[in-house]
Amino acid sequence: MPNASRAQFSANPHFLASLSGLMARQPIVVEHTLAAQDGSILLRSGMTLQEKHVQALPQHQLRTPLEASLALPQFAGHRVLHERFRQLLEQHWLLQTLLEKPAHRHACLAVLEDLPLNHALLVLLAMLEEKQQLGHSLLCCLISLGLAMRTGQSSALLEQIALAALFHDIGELYQTPRQSKTADDSQWRVRLTHPLIGYRQMLQLGQHAQLEAIALAILQHHERLDGSGYPRREKEKQLGVAGQIIAVADMATQMLLHQPHAHQRLDIALRIIPGEFHRPSVSLLSRLLRQHQPTPAGDKAGNATATLHGLLKHIGEITHLLLNLQEEKLGSNGAAVLQRCLSQFDGIQRSLFSTGMQGGQPLAQEEDLQLEIMLVCQEIAWRLRNLGRDVSLSQDRLGPDDSMLFQALSSTLLASPVNH
Repeated sequence: MPNASRAQFSANPHFLASLSGLMARQPIVVEHTLAAQDGSILLRSGMTLQEKHVQALPQHQLRTPLEASLALPQFAGHRVLHERFRQLLEQHWLLQTLLEKPAHRHACLAVLEDLPLNHALLVLLAMLEEKQQLGHSLLCCLISLGLAMRTGQSSALLEQIALAALFHDIGELYQTPRQSKTADDSQWRVRLTHPLIGYRQMLQLGQHAQLEAIALAILQHHERLDGSGYPRREKEKQLGVAGQIIAVADMATQMLLHQPHAHQRLDIALRIIPGEFHRPSVSLLSRLLRQHQPTPAGDKAGNATATLHGLLKHIGEITHLLLNLQEEKLGSNGAAVLQRCLSQFDGIQRSLFSTGMQGGQPLAQEEDLQLEIMLVCQEIAWRLRNLGRDVSLSQDRLGPDDSMLFQALSSTLLASPVNH
């Protein structure tokens, strides 16, 4: 173990940028004196943080994390969570249904009110609000709690799940902000590290008797039971229940907040992804979604037939490239990447087959069928693009010859023919 007294901390530039934005809205006070690694005092306890302090911090290595030295005297974190809980409950049918019993809602509120939010976590919570990410974080937290309660998880696990879900994306506060929904190559490569950053920050800044378990759930919220997730490609036996439940809730939250026809798209996603997510949670959500009557599609489904034909042509091109790769003499690492890719591609194709649409004959013109075809295409296309990212990352660890052989495949997978 390294000597804690010799630990060095740097002020992350993206965190500092967020800090400046937060500082413009409310005073930030130095709760604990902050010293540089050489012992010089940078910020004394009781000072109000100013922009000149923020500008000077990148020049120093710190003895303690900057976040642990700050406080927000005017930010009532628990009250904010309570108010946003009420708003989200009014806005989202799925949350209302998941927490349909008053006992469930009271239990959620009780967990939120008892969360051990120290000064550092309150700063991060205020940053999430300032960057308009708190809605996502809290909705994920509430869905996670609902799933945990409705699938029979112990009450002792609820607080762990709530803390991990509420702060599952804090790693993004330390990264370049996303510029668009369709992130370019450099953006998504950076984003793949946010669970690891969040894990380290929670261990460093949080407080809880089960802090390691909470941080681990943050680390694992993008992992999948079949090993197709990130950042470590861990499989079911390596994953904790908390991380598995948050993974389901995070996917649902992303769709509820950012996808048109969110309930239908979520229902389709849950139906065609067996083996990836916490099974009791998937079963529960699928049952609840079947109770929901979708609103009419109107003319928003687009040309579903043309979209499906384009997707099938895209799948054919990928199949051809995979067959060519099987004829190549790959090294052991390249062969392992190809085998994993073949397995995941086969799973994606089976997902499409399970919908009955692979025949390319969606002749019916009813709006609900056209919408379902379009949403299935979007889901399959998203999964192919995600596989392309996995292959592209794997290329980085291959020798130059094998990496070159995979280039056409990764490029084709990433070039989705469907908007999603």
